[in-house]
Amino acid sequence: MHKLFVAMLAMLLSACVVDPPRNLSQVHVVRDNFGVPHIYANDIYGLYFGYGYSVAQDRLFQMEMTRRSTQGTVAEVLGTQYLDYDKEARKIFEPASIHRQMGALTEKDRDIFVGFAAGMNAWLEAVRARPGKRMPKQFIDNGFEPGEWSAYDVAMIFIGTMANRYGDFNTELDNLKIYQSLVAQHGEDQARQLFDLLNPRFTDNAPTTIARADWSAPVPDNLAVIPQARAATVNHVANQLAFSAPASTGFSNVYVLGKDKVEGASSILVNGPQFGWFNPAYVYSVGMHGAGIDAVGNTPFAYPMIMFGHNQSITWGSTWAGGDIVDIYAEQLNPENSKQYFYRGEYRDFQHRVEVIHIRGAESIELDVYRSVHGPILQDDVKNGVAYAKHRAWDGGELDTLLAWVAATRADDFETWKVEAAKSAINVNMYFADVHGNIGYFFGGQYPQRAAGHDNRFPVTGDGSMDWGGRMPVELANPHVKNPQSDFVANWNNKPGQGVMNPDFFFYSWSEADRIDILHDALVGRDTFTDNEAWALLTKSSYADVHAAYLLPMINSAVLEHKDEALRELNGILQNWNRQSLDKNNDGYYDGAATAIFRTFTGVLLKNVLADDLGEVFGLFSSVGYPTVDKPSSAGTNIQAGMKAVIESLSGRGDYDLLNGMPVSAVIIQALYQTIDQLVAEQGNAITAYRLPVATRPFSNKNFLGIPQAGSDELKVAAIEQNRGTENNMIVMKENSIEGWEVTPPGQNGFIGPDGERGPHYDDQFDMYQDFGRKRMWFLCRGCPG
Repeated sequence: MHKLFVAMLAMLLSACVVDPPRNLSQVHVVRDNFGVPHIYANDIYGLYFGYGYSVAQDRLFQMEMTRRSTQGTVAEVLGTQYLDYDKEARKIFEPASIHRQMGALTEKDRDIFVGFAAGMNAWLEAVRARPGKRMPKQFIDNGFEPGEWSAYDVAMIFIGTMANRYGDFNTELDNLKIYQSLVAQHGEDQARQLFDLLNPRFTDNAPTTIARADWSAPVPDNLAVIPQARAATVNHVANQLAFSAPASTGFSNVYVLGKDKVEGASSILVNGPQFGWFNPAYVYSVGMHGAGIDAVGNTPFAYPMIMFGHNQSITWGSTWAGGDIVDIYAEQLNPENSKQYFYRGEYRDFQHRVEVIHIRGAESIELDVYRSVHGPILQDDVKNGVAYAKHRAWDGGELDTLLAWVAATRADDFETWKVEAAKSAINVNMYFADVHGNIGYFFGGQYPQRAAGHDNRFPVTGDGSMDWGGRMPVELANPHVKNPQSDFVANWNNKPGQGVMNPDFFFYSWSEADRIDILHDALVGRDTFTDNEAWALLTKSSYADVHAAYLLPMINSAVLEHKDEALRELNGILQNWNRQSLDKNNDGYYDGAATAIFRTFTGVLLKNVLADDLGEVFGLFSSVGYPTVDKPSSAGTNIQAGMKAVIESLSGRGDYDLLNGMPVSAVIIQALYQTIDQLVAEQGNAITAYRLPVATRPFSNKNFLGIPQAGSDELKVAAIEQNRGTENNMIVMKENSIEGWEVTPPGQNGFIGPDGERGPHYDDQFDMYQDFGRKRMWFLCRGCPG
């Protein structure tokens, strides 16, 4: 291993020493043959100085636009069309809270942010010294220059893209509007049954990350209560608010294999975070060595911690957890003064600040931002005397979460790692493996103790009577395990453990039908895996149909009762299908007729079963989740909430009859005949010749918030969409060594020079990713020779 390190230094690496404005003479940045920087330093400030310096070299425009996206300053450089975006961005965070958290940091922790910002600014000075060589072309094209960085800016990258993204989902106002629409159509009792089918508070049959034998909690009480749906303070909302757009539901997968499940290793972790697909890459690869940190891996937007990687003893990974850590409170406004709200027997003033939004080519505007004791005011309805506040369990603890994640990368055993995992306030699943073959899991997030009668799917009154009662105990709210009986942990954003409440989201639910079965069945299906076999599972899961396991048996049972030759031919194609949607001959169409038939069928079935019951709200549940030529998925393919409700009904579960009294077989046959009619009209009578155009995978030049982070000519398109991670990494743990692998498309470096020349590592992982290739995640240690 050491000889290989020496060879790499000699043959593949280039090094630079950063000038020492603060005793930085021992800060070194060494890059590997894919441009990944490894930073060596003696203290935290120097380590993060080198990190910030490297990021600025590679991703200056992306980081600039991410900073502006998270703080609501896009219009300042891109103009009026981003004013509404900036207004909404300013509402969802409180600068004073971030500054308070920064002020409370120890000097060592503060140096993380100060050092990173100083490194960014050091490279900015180098850019200004030679703009004709070093200024990224995107700044020139957009007519503005990069600004100085502060420690606050560094913190806001994490807060704005992690806490305010994955920790902030909430659809309670949408849920109430959906519920009230169903009440108008069906009456209160049937509306409740139908809503519970679409958006259940609790499911007992959903597959869990941890088996019941390893962890379970008591089933919550009062599951059938929807009291605040009738509350006068929020009842008017159905006529006042528009629906939110359904959110993406991709969000990541992982499998961790223990010592009895692997060959040639102690343990293996394979992770695929599904953040979406972008250019430059969503994640940034880095190695950090010194000041108590010795880790390598990658992390979103160059966070000041490695989110997916390993140190010398352990490896870690993450997926979105989906736990409910956000509630909406309806604040009753004072009829005499709409700047006050009723709380605990008296009217109180809202906290108020004035934000100045600068607009390129136009006059600046002022924005009034309000906050109650529960959180930021997102919407108000002065006419009806109510304002809606978002209460987050993590509010005020954003930096504590980040620093806990930093500390977790220093751990060398499960117990130490778990202590840090339990400090995370954000709903992120965390995974563990070590060189001795131990594996583990922790369902992250600080979950509130809600008041009796609080249905987490709907807003509650903000008068103080429904306030949270602190944090639920870890033993009841946070499923966790070390060395589960199965000797593996697998998750694809499914339910963490038995007894956990479902999320409140109308677009995302936990039920028996879950794509995790694809991974679970594959892992159960063989005794052990080599590292290559573990990696190969990515290919199978990336092309697997997420609905087939649940619907194909129903189709087969229904068709066997009929003698129609067309149905039998169609069923034969479907039952002989390997449930994979590929394009092996690269003709732009999925191979064989099965994909065209089955995806058409699922759309027909969904509409037949749901549309008549949902009426005006059917559009929110009408997607089957498959990517199309015109609409790629945002973050991967999942079984959508509407289809989960359909499968529940077809399986005989739920109190509401979505099938209108029809036998399951009749519902299936009807949808099959309509499928044939539709395909005949589109492609003719030859069933075996039916084909569906392949959905490609764009790598967007805009970030996940829709803000440009690259030039319009930098959009890249892969030939076929794969249901896998934004990046994929595999860490192979052995007693005496660790092998890390990753692929982070399109590449490490997003730099384009003023003359249009792209950096050498701009897209050198793009083809590698499409072909399920991987590159070494080198672990460069200070003790190695050379």
